[in-house]
Amino acid sequence: MHADTVPYEKFFDYCVRAQRRFGNILDLPITDGAYPWLCRYYHGCCPEGKVLDFGCGAQMPLKRMLGIDDMRYESCDSDTSQIFTYSSVQEIPIVKEYDVVASNQAFEHLAFNEALPIAIKLAAHVKPGGVLEIGVPNPSHPVRQQSHPTHITPWNYLNLCALMMLGGLEPIICARSNKRPGPRWWEKPVVSVVCNVFRMDWCDSIYVVGRKA
Repeated sequence: MHADTVPYEKFFDYCVRAQRRFGNILDLPITDGAYPWLCRYYHGCCPEGKVLDFGCGAQMPLKRMLGIDDMRYESCDSDTSQIFTYSSVQEIPIVKEYDVVASNQAFEHLAFNEALPIAIKLAAHVKPGGVLEIGVPNPSHPVRQQSHPTHITPWNYLNLCALMMLGGLEPIICARSNKRPGPRWWEKPVVSVVCNVFRMDWCDSIYVVGRKA
């Protein structure tokens, strides 16, 4: 499916379907984060697989955490301070397929209309049985989305699920995480009330994993 042919109604219909399946933001499981999940999945399910890391940044943390070499890891980023395998998704050959395609803390820097074709293109490069993971700041957190001047689009977990479905993937994981430890026991009652009344969340990040059939 090409992004230019996708009506907004379909995108938001997918959001409604995701909400029915996963519930509200506070219903999502709290995990140790996208990177630890990717490490467990890669080494447990496809230890010799190929990885594409979109918006990886100059430090390429996923490559370091997975402990893999350039034969199995390819990067895609427009940052001119570093050399990457590709500088845009348009450069990725159509025939390329990966066991894992990941994007962490990158989609928030993209405009909505810019992100749709990118997500669809990334999904097209996932092997059958492979996964696409997208992680972003949690817009339900009081300050995380506003923490950087280059953050543009506040993607919520429903939007990420919709991106997966637009790319023909089935969302299999929808979760949240936090860099710091959660509220202490005496803080939990107050935090719980605030989160429920103001529809906020103390977890600063969310991520969704989609699988290709």
